[in-house]
Amino acid sequence: MAEIDKNFMSTYAKVATHDGDDEPIQIWAKDTDSYGGVGSDKLGIWGSVVAVDFDICVADGACIEACPVDVYDWIDTPNHPASDKKAIMAREPDCIVCRACEEVCPVVAVLITDPGDIGTDSGTSEVIEESEETPATPAEAPQESIMATDETTSLFFHKPNKWLGRAKDVLAKEELPTTGIEKAKDMFKDLRKQTLDSLPRGKDYIALVDNEKCIGCTQCVYFCNFASIDMISWDLQARTSQFESKKALILEDTCTGCTLCAFACPVEAITMESRV
Repeated sequence: MAEIDKNFMSTYAKVATHDGDDEPIQIWAKDTDSYGGVGSDKLGIWGSVVAVDFDICVADGACIEACPVDVYDWIDTPNHPASDKKAIMAREPDCIVCRACEEVCPVVAVLITDPGDIGTDSGTSEVIEESEETPATPAEAPQESIMATDETTSLFFHKPNKWLGRAKDVLAKEELPTTGIEKAKDMFKDLRKQTLDSLPRGKDYIALVDNEKCIGCTQCVYFCNFASIDMISWDLQARTSQFESKKALILEDTCTGCTLCAFACPVEAITMESRV
């Protein structure tokens, strides 16, 4: 079965860019003849940190549903034999490198690359063609967009209940149209992004569990995409109103610092700490 070329950034050429919400999306192809643009059957690979092989993508939507930070949108791709729409990485700099989308793609069309690993190969191909709409420039996903926090600071993550509370406060001040929540979607996205930007995350960080706060609910286990959390026995004879009989334990060697467990924990028992 065909799958995305994991070495595309060193073997493919940068042929064009497409507008993203914040930064241009880089488009890669084997050569000028293998890229025809939207509306053709030759689309190549789109994105760098978040890369999708549009020639393989079947538009099942699994990546869109799995992404915890709303990186993807749909883009119409008429006349393409694999599917007439694709999942475009419209907010690529927001990627937290959790690789959830990579895990769920049924055709292996998605590849996530840590921003720190991009640009280390001096032989990367140059841009050989420009988009008609957007001048081709190197797509950047600055390290700050992934880990924009003081390394010495330990921050608790603002959990969904707090985030929703903030959202309701904002919405209460707005006169919303009849379509209500759909029209308010951008407000929710902004609030969630502010929350994520406050968190240290990435491979230099690890999730840690406060056993005194952990209630053994297993939500962190459910959300972890890397089987990095075990539930261990706790020295309690039985469950109580405050504590369950097991606690979450983070496995240091497989934790990627993606923050999904911190987001999921309902009692703020998980923090993100520097590994050094």
